[in-house]
Amino acid sequence: MPFTVAIACGLLAASCNKMPLVAPTGTAIVLMADAETVPVDGGTTITAVLIEGALTGSGTDGSTTAAGTGTPVHNGTVVTFTTTLGRIEPAEAKTTAGRATVRLVADGRSGIATVTAFSGGAGQTLEVTIGAAAVRYVAMTAEPQSLPGTGGSTTITARIEDTHGNGLNGVPVTFSTTKGSLSRTSGVSNSAGLVTTTLTTTQEAIVTASAGSAIGDVTVTIKPRTAVAISAPASATVAVPATFVITPGAESVLTNVVVSFGDGQSQALGEITAATQVAHVFRTPGVATITATATDSEGGTGTATAQVAVAPLQLSLAVSPSTVQANSLVTFTATPSAGAVIERYEWNFNDGRGTVITGPIAYVAYPSSGSRPVSVRAIPLGGGTPAEATAVVNVVN
Repeated sequence: MPFTVAIACGLLAASCNKMPLVAPTGTAIVLMADAETVPVDGGTTITAVLIEGALTGSGTDGSTTAAGTGTPVHNGTVVTFTTTLGRIEPAEAKTTAGRATVRLVADGRSGIATVTAFSGGAGQTLEVTIGAAAVRYVAMTAEPQSLPGTGGSTTITARIEDTHGNGLNGVPVTFSTTKGSLSRTSGVSNSAGLVTTTLTTTQEAIVTASAGSAIGDVTVTIKPRTAVAISAPASATVAVPATFVITPGAESVLTNVVVSFGDGQSQALGEITAATQVAHVFRTPGVATITATATDSEGGTGTATAQVAVAPLQLSLAVSPSTVQANSLVTFTATPSAGAVIERYEWNFNDGRGTVITGPIAYVAYPSSGSRPVSVRAIPLGGGTPAEATAVVNVVN
């Protein structure tokens, strides 16, 4: 120490002890941050490295650094830090081995923090990106992306990424949708850069996520409703098979179709991919409501109905000849409605035998003359309302 300075400090020892030690002229400051980006609720360590004698020229502006030269400043050299966004803790730090360390703490705002470190005539700045300011891309997904025809819920995930595709933590994200509702409209990305919400909708919707100036979206579609159609004949008749046509919707994938015929009977068709015919025999007359219930692969259902008027079974009885000699054969022919499925015919020939079970054609010879009434009942297959017809044969000697 020069003699004059030594005397001055000796005379003003108390004052010299209180003056902070700052970097001497020619000191270079290298400023570093542990993280390039910081969450809005996070922070990063800022380190200033002070090298004495590393600068050539005069003043900070225009000075150059001579590589490999200089030594760390004295321990205890005071470095002051400032920031344009967030806060520095502490605002001043003393060097150890030429290094002074503080922490930049975000305050919930996004942006670029310009951190400045200075000591004596030396200074340096560093930019740290906070929150959404680091975002370059928002990648969106929906799981599932297509909902059943009746609608439902899907998980929407936004991945917040920087220019290198890395997930960003602590970035505020806002969500919006064109249809339906969201379980939440804002959130903060986690350590993987992810933030989620749930969309509930019955219509196709576009969900958008915004983080800073970056925007991403995903479209959630609605599958065609489980559609099925049923075509019925204009009319039907008891005991006569009626044919119905079951047709799936143009884009429907039906894993099962059950047809109920309105009379307590039903039939499962299983999976159908094209128009399918199904026949049914009605047992009683009246108006029947036929219902086709379709199920798709995701459990969605659709129904179709049709009505058909069911007429009674008709039966006619022909006698040949209608007048016959005693002991000559008479032919009886019972004719039901066309296409009828008959289980049996119950005849009463009025010849003392009572009811006779036989087919639709019967042969009888009467031993004596007289007018003989004949009746026949047609019993539908599987039961049902029978039809009855009568005729008279004249027997002469």
